[in-house]
Amino acid sequence: MGISYSTFEEEENFIHNKFGYCFYILGDISLIYNLYVYPKYRRCGHSRTLLQCVISEIRQKDYEGVIHIQAIPREDSIKLANLEKYYESMGLIILKERDNQ
Repeated sequence: MGISYSTFEEEENFIHNKFGYCFYILGDISLIYNLYVYPKYRRCGHSRTLLQCVISEIRQKDYEGVIHIQAIPREDSIKLANLEKYYESMGLIILKERDNQ
């Protein structure tokens, strides 16, 4: 499975494969956002694969802090509570809206 990494801006990164894509920023904090798995590939473990690739990339860049993620369900594909539980099971810290302000 081919994974592609690209940098769009100085701190914004993009990872994608044929199953979906994800953005992340690595600066003062790390933030994963806009994770998307194409509908026909959902519930097959592809979001976990994308997240593991992003986490690995972040760690390879010598970032040792906590990794944050935005939990915003798209297209009513999953309930927010389930999404947050899933992300937390991967050791990620949910970035709440109020944390952005």
